[in-house]
Amino acid sequence: MKRTKIRFWKGCLLLTLVFTVLLVGKPSDGYAQTEPTIESQPPEYNFGENILFQATLHSDVPVEEVLLLVQNGPGAEVRIIPTELNQEGSIKADYSIQKNPLRAFSEVDYWFQTTLQNGETYTSPTTSFLYSDNRFDWDMIESAPLRVHWHTGDIAFAQEILNTAQAGVQRAQQILPQVLVPPVVDIYVYLNGEELQETLVASNQKWIAGHADPDLSVILVTLPPGPEQRLEMERQIPHELMHVMMYYTDAHAYANLPVWFNEGLASLVELYPNPDYQALLQNAFQTNSLMPLEILCKVFPTDPHRALLAYAESASFMNFLFEKYDSAGFERLMALYAQGQSCEQAIAAGFSATLTSLENQWQRENFGRYSSQRAVEEMLPWLVLIFFVLAGPLILMINMFRHRTAKVDL
Repeated sequence: MKRTKIRFWKGCLLLTLVFTVLLVGKPSDGYAQTEPTIESQPPEYNFGENILFQATLHSDVPVEEVLLLVQNGPGAEVRIIPTELNQEGSIKADYSIQKNPLRAFSEVDYWFQTTLQNGETYTSPTTSFLYSDNRFDWDMIESAPLRVHWHTGDIAFAQEILNTAQAGVQRAQQILPQVLVPPVVDIYVYLNGEELQETLVASNQKWIAGHADPDLSVILVTLPPGPEQRLEMERQIPHELMHVMMYYTDAHAYANLPVWFNEGLASLVELYPNPDYQALLQNAFQTNSLMPLEILCKVFPTDPHRALLAYAESASFMNFLFEKYDSAGFERLMALYAQGQSCEQAIAAGFSATLTSLENQWQRENFGRYSSQRAVEEMLPWLVLIFFVLAGPLILMINMFRHRTAKVDL
């Protein structure tokens, strides 16, 4: 009986040891720690300058280092920033926006990577925040899917912008019925070019008055007070809105569009087309300074005057194509560009013509009367030369005729 009790207690002790090992782990593991955790605070930033990231680290074991990782959108480069960590577990990291620019009004993802002294690493969950232009106190008015943000002016001014945007959507869908509007489009209105330029990442084109980030469904425009404000509103807002709508309709096609097609189509949507375009085109034609559309397939010039001419050519040529092929022609081109066809290949497949032949036809129709005038101007030096070459013998013949006539009279 006594031996049975001893065996019973030995069995209990053995089972207890087994359960202890299973639940707690081997005694040699030493630090059976839980995973470190990081409590992040909302970042504080000065737009265009720097961002202060702060967090609190909780860890059962000593920490070797903590790194901050920042990514400005899917597929973007991940920036690795060292942090300061004190004994209380407080984390601070200063991110320089001037050194590592961020896109205005975009989502910024960030997370922390903790390395323990035993070599193990842990990654915190990803947190996001909207990097907006906090230099201004923005007001907002909306009528889905459009939202207008402005920082100077009254509600009537904002309503006028909203009305213009709605008219721009209607105009866009008249020209290209298949085009769609994103669920939300944000329009930010600045007073001058300096305000706008500070929102653009790595842009040296100081003449830009409007800008669209189609993948963000964000539009930035400059509308300074004055008599031209309404006209600029009717030009800029529909133009940039068309970029956003085309991207949302087919992002793959949008990425493969020739620049002259992209900008020319956006120009067609403008409620108030640029009145300087036609005079600019006529002057360029007369001085043989028009840019071949083949060059404008990939990129526009950065020089302000040449860039304006490129916009004028694109708008005029797209208007020519619209009158010739209508919306169905544009839809065919969009589909071909979505398939990855080149600038010239899509024209050949969609219109059974070459880009050069269509460009020549556009020039004949748009500059016909100037072509005749230029032909006369080009021939004028030769006509003058012919006149002087023939004038000598002609004068000599006239004098000889007069001399003979005088003899007969005698």
